[in-house]
Amino acid sequence: MNSGETLERPIGKKAEKEKLKKRKNCDDVIPTLSSQLDEIKEEKRRMHEEKKESMRIALEERREAMHIASEERRELIRIKEEKNEVEKRKMEDELMMKDTRTMDPEQKEYIRLHRLEILERLRSKYAS
Repeated sequence: MNSGETLERPIGKKAEKEKLKKRKNCDDVIPTLSSQLDEIKEEKRRMHEEKKESMRIALEERREAMHIASEERRELIRIKEEKNEVEKRKMEDELMMKDTRTMDPEQKEYIRLHRLEILERLRSKYAS
């Protein structure tokens, strides 16, 4: 026998039983671990689906909020335009009713020209 070679001793009965017992425990654990792994995968999938749904809802709510904000801006612009139109109409009405008897010729001409512009615009507006 060489001193570099080591001989393995055959497994004894006690060691053989221990080995079989460990293998049996492993065989019992594998289905349990597999079942737990499946549960973990299912939970992960469910959480992913919930996250996707949550993100979809958040995106939908954001779009709705942006749509409402856009409508509110349009309404605000419409109100401002209407207010400007009322102010303009008020100024035009004042100009049309202005007494020019005490004005100098240039002022009278200015008022007369603006009155003509107002009248032309109103005629073209209601003629169409």
